[in-house]
Amino acid sequence: MSYEFVVLPAGAVASPGDVAAYVFTQQGIPVDAQLQRLVVGGLQVWNARLPAIYRHAKVDIEAAGNIVRVLPADRYDRRWTRSKAVDSSATAVLCFLADLTVGRYLLYDAEENELWA
Repeated sequence: MSYEFVVLPAGAVASPGDVAAYVFTQQGIPVDAQLQRLVVGGLQVWNARLPAIYRHAKVDIEAAGNIVRVLPADRYDRRWTRSKAVDSSATAVLCFLADLTVGRYLLYDAEENELWA
């Protein structure tokens, strides 16, 4: 199982079940400038500031149109280490994303199938 979070505009979807279809509609569209600056830029800072010992906690970022998909390492993707830090990196990434997006975007957590404003 992999962790996945999706940042999308407020009002873009009515329920968690609509997220996959909305993400599909954004493929091939250049990423929104504000989303690029705020969310993608923030996540790039996240990756850049991680000490070498926590390199397994880096996130993969996929951005297109009005969405950003964030893929943190999960407990089965230990990337060079057997550290428990991998198990908790998704929680830390989720908190970081919530801080970045609060009041601006929706945040979807695929593992929990939850959508937050």
